[in-house]
Amino acid sequence: MPNEIKNIPSNLENKKKLIAEILRPLVFLDLFDFPPTAYEIRHYLDKKYSLLEVVEALDGALLEVISKKNGFYFLRDREDIVTTRKIRYNYSCQKIKIAKKFARVFSLLPFIKTIAVANFIGEHNLREEGDIDFFIITSAKRIWLSRLFCAGIAKLLNSRPTAKNKKNKICLSFYVSTAHLDLSDLKLGLDDPYFYYWLRGLLPIYNKANSYTQFLQANKLEFNNLKSDTQINYQAKKISVNNSPINLLEKIVKNWQLKIMSPALKAAMNNSDGVYITDSVLKLYLGDKRRLFADKFRFKYDEFIQKIN
Repeated sequence: MPNEIKNIPSNLENKKKLIAEILRPLVFLDLFDFPPTAYEIRHYLDKKYSLLEVVEALDGALLEVISKKNGFYFLRDREDIVTTRKIRYNYSCQKIKIAKKFARVFSLLPFIKTIAVANFIGEHNLREEGDIDFFIITSAKRIWLSRLFCAGIAKLLNSRPTAKNKKNKICLSFYVSTAHLDLSDLKLGLDDPYFYYWLRGLLPIYNKANSYTQFLQANKLEFNNLKSDTQINYQAKKISVNNSPINLLEKIVKNWQLKIMSPALKAAMNNSDGVYITDSVLKLYLGDKRRLFADKFRFKYDEFIQKIN
């Protein structure tokens, strides 16, 4: 009996910790009108808890501030986003089909290692009017050649997004090479919720020589984050990165792309959250809103934590 009494505070603290952690994905995903399932919430917790523990917390103490419908969980008075999720699922399926077609073309370049659809922030959560963001992993020392090839193909097919037309266009604004698989240095700091969910929401549609597995390992994620139902596997081709003519071509292509790069990107290069340019990372987002989402998340999260305490 004394031991049981001694363990009660510890159990209560663990439950409070679990509830606080579960609330994080619920609040953040709400910013993107996405009601997750218990299984998805556990995925975003990196499976630190069992599915049963997550369900018990959701259907227990958290019912003070959340609701449930058709297996989806959402913050109180946000039932409408269940319908939004179902509608966006259909849009996302259409966009993934388009993405796969481009992935097959891009994969013709042997330097392309992985292609993933990015910026879901929730399972199949893409807007009808939005473009299709690609995250591409390339061979070391071949990032500029890879960008030229992919962007050139998209341009020839009239599939680059513009200010007036983004629907189903291909956004090619994020490349890393195998020399920079660990993305932790691109985070805003200790608390960058958008980065956290962006990383776990990547949907690989092309994966060569287990490069995506290496990417997951470099970012301390499990292999089962890979959604194999949409994966396309290809036999790796042996390419020497020490090939002098190709090294020279890579340098020429780099200098040319930097020369024609927009003044806005040049001004923001390596001194903003969204534009980071090296020979192993090309991150070209002028409208990086991570700080805005971090502020919105913290405000809303604190509000709900107070409600359950």
